[in-house]
Amino acid sequence: MSSLFETAMLICFGLSWPLNAIKAFKARTAKGSSLAFILLIITGYLAGITAKILNHQMNYVLVVYFLNLAIVMTNLFAYFRNKALDKEKEKMVGIAEQNDSVILFGGTKDKEIPVAEIAQDYELNFKMMNRSVFGLSLKDAKKNFHENIEKLNPEAVLIHLGEADLDLFNRNNAEFDVQYLELIDAVKAQNKNRRIALISNVSADGSEIYADMNRHIKAIADSEKCTFVNIDNAKLWNPESTKELMAFMYDIGFDQPLKVKKPLGDIAEILYSYAYQNGILHYVESQAV
Repeated sequence: MSSLFETAMLICFGLSWPLNAIKAFKARTAKGSSLAFILLIITGYLAGITAKILNHQMNYVLVVYFLNLAIVMTNLFAYFRNKALDKEKEKMVGIAEQNDSVILFGGTKDKEIPVAEIAQDYELNFKMMNRSVFGLSLKDAKKNFHENIEKLNPEAVLIHLGEADLDLFNRNNAEFDVQYLELIDAVKAQNKNRRIALISNVSADGSEIYADMNRHIKAIADSEKCTFVNIDNAKLWNPESTKELMAFMYDIGFDQPLKVKKPLGDIAEILYSYAYQNGILHYVESQAV
């Protein structure tokens, strides 16, 4: 008679576990589940099975113990499966946040541009980061991108390089083109849909070599379907009027256009007009004279 009551107890406890397992599989998340509780139940069943074996009570009750244990183990499997799904979701959320970011990747002139402050000042609806490096050349740019930018998985990259490659361009402009193309391939390798803008270089003394280099960069941009931005025109841009227009749109609640990906040319317009008007480009250019 005692075995019947024990079996009834086990069946009552066991009936809830299949429902719990089904619920866990459908939920696809470990939130609200307790690993400690599941392990405690498993330990209890193992203790009961051990007691039955030690007492030589090899009957149908032992079968029910094993059946319940198997069902609880299914819940354990569901927990770890859901835990893995949760981690994957967190990873995807992190990537989604990073995918909204735009990174400025340039050399000496660009390092001084406070892109994060500018983005906040203009109330841009995406994150901006400056990963420029003093004196960065094309030869080192690919490695630098892999080590310092690739892990950020940006949605778009503004590339402003060439100032440190004048000697290379003078000696062998074909090699200059090859190194630039290899950099673009590296930027696209992680995400073929990543937007890229190539930005022209500014000469302190109006040297023709810069104009020739910019023609090569524009040809590369056209061939690789990248945006080309001529920052000579940044001297004519008015960042304050742009800021006032955006503030007006926010004030009247007309923010729908701001949810669309902003053209990289417009982003460059904001950055380099700021750089010109705040003497950043002029300061660096004066050092080169």
